[in-house]
Amino acid sequence: MKLTGKVAVVTGGGRGIGRAIAEGLAGAGATVAINYSRSKEGAEAALAAIQAKGGRAMIIQADLSAEAETAAMVNAVAAAYGGIDILVNNAGVNAPAPFLQIRAEDFSRIMTINVAGVFYASQAAAKAMITRKTGGSILNVSSLVATRPFLNAAHYNASKAAVSSLTQSMAMELGPYGIRVNEICPASVDTDMSRPAFREPQQRAHRLATIPLGRIGQPEDLVGAAIFLSSEDASWLTGVSLVTDGGLSVVPPFGGAPRPA
Repeated sequence: MKLTGKVAVVTGGGRGIGRAIAEGLAGAGATVAINYSRSKEGAEAALAAIQAKGGRAMIIQADLSAEAETAAMVNAVAAAYGGIDILVNNAGVNAPAPFLQIRAEDFSRIMTINVAGVFYASQAAAKAMITRKTGGSILNVSSLVATRPFLNAAHYNASKAAVSSLTQSMAMELGPYGIRVNEICPASVDTDMSRPAFREPQQRAHRLATIPLGRIGQPEDLVGAAIFLSSEDASWLTGVSLVTDGGLSVVPPFGGAPRPA
């Protein structure tokens, strides 16, 4: 398996995209530390699913808005397994609202968790990787909204643009240490965060009409990209932004996806 012997940390690994990636990395042979902030039940369910398939994993709590707590989590995983090879920065939050109605506290919370949390975890993991001198991989879960903003999500859009910029900066500065930093940019994936919009018939119909592959994405659709970018198969790739959106980004504004005649 591609990741046999590797140790991975997945933030927000108890649900949605994070859980799918955690299970995927474990299935590819990695030992996975599943981070959670509040929902221990989700992390425990992900752990049980991995162990049921013979994989190795643990769960670990940390509030990613707190620098010391995040660093302690990363260091605890490194101490438990002798190092960290892969960090997946997946945890994120949103609070949809029109720009003029966004509350300052929501803007601050989204920036702290979505951006500062990536910085805290990445800095701690990079230091651990550098100490061991074996390189490593950091994979950030950004979003298509980093470059093509969605309505009623100015604060979330801005946070993902910041993650994409941070990805580029880290790739440049950590490359000399053998640490690769890449990102995936999903859109129209069915998660707890996006599901309310997909339940509205008009919104769902619009999404389906503008996705060339003709369906809403599932968290599992991102696993292959995550495994690839985390593995030695991508050893010459860093600073890469891989859009994982079913083709949504190639559809012209106000256009519709082509359909078979």
